[in-house]
Amino acid sequence: MAYHICWRQTTFSKAHDTKLRRIATNRKFTFNFVGPEFAWLFIVKNHNVLKTAAQFIILFIISTLFAACSSGGGKPAENEDLSNQTFLIGNGRLSGETVGGMIEKSGIKAGGYVVIIPASFKKNDADASFLRKEFYRQNILAVHILSLRPGTPLTKSEQVAIENAGIICILNGKKNQFMKLANNTALKSSLMKARENGALIAGTGNGASVLGEYYFYQHDDPKPQSRKTVLKPGLGLLKNTVVDSFGFYDDNKNTIRKSSAKKNFVFIGLGDRAAVWLGDKEAVVLSKSGMTFVAPGKPARWLKAGDEFSLFPR
Repeated sequence: MAYHICWRQTTFSKAHDTKLRRIATNRKFTFNFVGPEFAWLFIVKNHNVLKTAAQFIILFIISTLFAACSSGGGKPAENEDLSNQTFLIGNGRLSGETVGGMIEKSGIKAGGYVVIIPASFKKNDADASFLRKEFYRQNILAVHILSLRPGTPLTKSEQVAIENAGIICILNGKKNQFMKLANNTALKSSLMKARENGALIAGTGNGASVLGEYYFYQHDDPKPQSRKTVLKPGLGLLKNTVVDSFGFYDDNKNTIRKSSAKKNFVFIGLGDRAAVWLGDKEAVVLSKSGMTFVAPGKPARWLKAGDEFSLFPR
């Protein structure tokens, strides 16, 4: 019975979006926004609905194209650099203030959509649903949750959705399983492509950890009967950077300092409700909950709201 029509939001206003949702509900099909402009993905589960839905959507787009083209829709200023932006958030849920900052920094109000990827691999991730509702509350209605499965390749539509998103949020979960999926499927290359296309990428908890050049992974070492901490390659979206929690730093200070000096990276240890914005080379703490910062060969620093720091070791 379910029928999904997906396209990008860039040519549709909030009024159009509301009208689409109302008519779609009456005609028993739903839609999400994914992919490049006017690239529609039809996932048909009931052939009898296809004709009705296709006719409706084609007529609707034709009727709105002229209005969209003539309205001159807002776009970010040409001299405004929206590339290489990252938000790092601690283990807590994203606050409305942090989501608002992501919306403002990304320029998504001028057009685009949000993709949420739970690294928990849960089919119905509560944090993902909460975050989608927060975007809705702030009038960003094109929000798509991708519930990926370990060991399962991404579909073409999922790749397109990631690569063309305006904001991508990777939520807390199983970082080792997530990186295994990223390395063995098109997930990593799609995230890299999204970055090249100017997407703002946010990570929470372990979802923030995988964004760095490396991430710390702990496992049981049977011989000495202890926990072993090792560095593994991350997504590489943040060069010379490793991200984890302040709690992890507090328990592994010596390991982190030695690794930072040896591998020449900076370490960011996020407080539970910390929010940090990273630009191309500089970064700033946005939240009251702060973070610890370790640069190679230097003492750790505790940074609080408004403090700025450099991402690249000097």
